[in-house]
Amino acid sequence: MAARDYVLNNFGWKLASVVAAILIWMTINSNLENPETHSSSALSRHLPVMVKKAPWDVRGFVLTPAEAEVTIRAEERVLDNLKMSDVDVSVNLTDVTDAKSFRKKVIVRAPPNVAVTKVEPEEVAVERVSPGESTNDHRNPN
Repeated sequence: MAARDYVLNNFGWKLASVVAAILIWMTINSNLENPETHSSSALSRHLPVMVKKAPWDVRGFVLTPAEAEVTIRAEERVLDNLKMSDVDVSVNLTDVTDAKSFRKKVIVRAPPNVAVTKVEPEEVAVERVSPGESTNDHRNPN
């Protein structure tokens, strides 16, 4: 078969495929978000680190530092309506054994349309103390 026959054989189908591919590409390209049309802003706040532990756990804990600097990014209208109580900063101590002193990762949960870009520090020092000595013992209300 000559090269000319390869091109002209089923030419209508080939042309329809190219047109369909161009239309699909244009549709997808026009539906992609243009980053210039949606302005996003960053916001940084010092928030208290809450202790998440089992309700029956009566041990006291002191966190050092007791606050974390959290930087979030979202569209300006989202940040305008965001309450800092919507951002949950905590350490999970439900799996802690009898260690007296250790480090735990700070966990930040934010609404789905908000991106957490930075948490400083990423870990806090946790020291177990008797329940009466705990100065920043934050308990999960649940």
